[in-house]
Amino acid sequence: MKPISINPAEAILDPLWDPALSGFSRKLWTLEPGEAHGLKVSQNWCWLLFEWARRPATGPALTLSRKLDADAAAFDHFLVSAMLPRDSRLRVRLETDLGSREQFFPPAGVAKKEYSLPLDGATTLHSVTLQIEAGSDGASNGWFNWIGLQNAQTLPAYLGSLRNFDPAWEQHLLPESYEPTFTPSYGLVISPEELEAARVKHAAYLREHGESPYTLAAERAMQINPESEINDFVNFWGDTRYCRERDHGKGLLGSQPEHGVALVLAAQLTRDPKLLRLAARFAICLAHCQHWDDGMITRLPGSSWEHRCFVQSICCHVLGITLDLAGEMFTWQGRDFILRRLAENGIGTINYNTWRHSYIFGCNQLAWFSPARLLVYGILEKHYTRIQPYTELAYQELLESLEKTVLPDGGYVEGPSYFDCVGGFGGMRALSYYARARGKTLFDVLPDCIRRAADFGAAVASTDEESDVVPICDCWPIAHTLLAGMAAALPDSQWVNLYRKSLKRSGGLPDQFFALQLDPLIPESAPPLPTLVKLPVMGIVASHRKWNGQPVKLFLMGNLAGAGHTHEDKGSFVLEVAGETLACDVGTCDYASPFAREYQTAQRHSMLLPTGTAERPAPECPLNADIRPDAEGDELQFKASVELTPGWEKFYQRWHRSWDSPSPDQLIITDEYALKNGEGVDFLCQTKQPATVEGSTVILQAKRSILTLDIPPGCSARVELLPLFNTASTQQRIVIHSPNREGTLQIVARWRAREAG
Repeated sequence: MKPISINPAEAILDPLWDPALSGFSRKLWTLEPGEAHGLKVSQNWCWLLFEWARRPATGPALTLSRKLDADAAAFDHFLVSAMLPRDSRLRVRLETDLGSREQFFPPAGVAKKEYSLPLDGATTLHSVTLQIEAGSDGASNGWFNWIGLQNAQTLPAYLGSLRNFDPAWEQHLLPESYEPTFTPSYGLVISPEELEAARVKHAAYLREHGESPYTLAAERAMQINPESEINDFVNFWGDTRYCRERDHGKGLLGSQPEHGVALVLAAQLTRDPKLLRLAARFAICLAHCQHWDDGMITRLPGSSWEHRCFVQSICCHVLGITLDLAGEMFTWQGRDFILRRLAENGIGTINYNTWRHSYIFGCNQLAWFSPARLLVYGILEKHYTRIQPYTELAYQELLESLEKTVLPDGGYVEGPSYFDCVGGFGGMRALSYYARARGKTLFDVLPDCIRRAADFGAAVASTDEESDVVPICDCWPIAHTLLAGMAAALPDSQWVNLYRKSLKRSGGLPDQFFALQLDPLIPESAPPLPTLVKLPVMGIVASHRKWNGQPVKLFLMGNLAGAGHTHEDKGSFVLEVAGETLACDVGTCDYASPFAREYQTAQRHSMLLPTGTAERPAPECPLNADIRPDAEGDELQFKASVELTPGWEKFYQRWHRSWDSPSPDQLIITDEYALKNGEGVDFLCQTKQPATVEGSTVILQAKRSILTLDIPPGCSARVELLPLFNTASTQQRIVIHSPNREGTLQIVARWRAREAG
């Protein structure tokens, strides 16, 4: 067996990320049984995923082994790329021509690690065994990415060869003595008139605050020497799933805003020539990176696996913005070099993905890729003939995707964060580039599907003072680009209130350039939240009422069959009272962490779950069934019910849940169920507020209210502390257990105001 070379010093033995080439997919690995502790192992996306429901009574939680008979003569280390569960450890055992090699490794923390085992002169690997010993009692998950070989002696020479460039860039940039005019080269990102208005607004903010989101982002970028960051691959922002361990934290792109974008925006807003030239240096360095891909897993010889065109789109967008706003800093050779990379390595890959993957039209991805695609096409039109028909095709394909992803009821199945790809960064910003290229306004080219998303904004709008939206699905904090885009498009909708609320909380200045441009078009306020919002196609319901003059919001989660980026949470609920969240959804976190998978599970949502099962109770996800709550309500009362058996057929014979709130200070949740698999059920209520069990009552204490849950007769209750990603705070899981395999479980929740002081 010859390893697959990926550079002069390293090779891959088993590309576990690739379902076509993975040894696991080809049944070359032996997996020892783990039914007793609920072990599951599967090849999926870019990893070999594993999870277990509980720590085994004895022995390792996972044991994988494979025969190799691999030639390792040119290498001195064996590598395993893996993300281990917290509190676990990895045991690697090799059988070689010189005997056994074995080592234990602890988990790396919040990012995957390449565990290195010296070969000590061995030249042939006969077999490998990977074992993981569980550290904690509960469920855990993680993954393997690949196994490979490395020559640690020759690797430094290869890495050093990637960064042999002169920071003067005499052939690509004008000299430092050049005095820029700060005039946009193409006017696709912003017009000169709009730019001057943005400068005035930004200058006023600086006079009051001394700094701004734009100057702070530029200061972070100024700490990076761009030439030292030129690499064989380009990181996908801070995502560590795809890049090599040695590339974790590479700073050429950074995160949002990317360093080059941060510099060029601050340079234009403050008319700073040094920042403008530094932005151009970042662009030239980015253009000199060998591959606009996340890492070698996208360029393995013989493999067709690719991570779509996310990184290529980022590179195109950064370089397109820089060419427009700092184009005068480049020589013709520097500009033409970037244009060639944009056309061949950027647009070429985006088009390939568009041709190969039809599914991207029905989710966030085509919209995600479209700002880069339409901006670059608009720039290329200024230099080359025959481009315009391709621009028109890209525009029509974006419209097709938007029409497919925004549902007839205005909902969006992937949740509020991924809606940014439609109503913010993706669709709206891409449409603005196209509009400018055609001498039109954004609203001239805005499709009707965007305008039907008013109810979606009202349904997901959070009444929590610290949040903008209810964080359902794979959700994280919402960007000003989305809120401003939707508020400008729908000036009578809740998107306006969401935008103004977020802007007030963040200091009053939009922290993203597109939002800064749209801000003058957005009203100061819009009508209050409607009493009842139902999106029957998406399958969500929201009730809004007043209690002691304070808002009460109840959000119910359903499903559209096949919806992506959703969680195991159909029938879960979120309760907000008096500007605080009492029953919560934690959304998601960095996808490179096992916490992201854990946050998706039913165990992290307010569900009814079977107990006493060998494997972790879970429904199908994605769920290929429509889950549509039936609801009615007004300013005083609210009722809803939903059939939840679909997707749970392995565990439930039937499960029906209803909510009855006869007044804004109480909620009765009733579960009617019969188990097919399990010994009893746990009613779960998730919260970040302090909770305790006192006698026959669970008491949850927020700052403004106290919520009580009555423990039904024959049931027991406990509060479990669950860790959260990258923070010392915890999620509290209230568990009310019923030992009955079937019946009706009714939980009565009431809340009252805390006494002053």
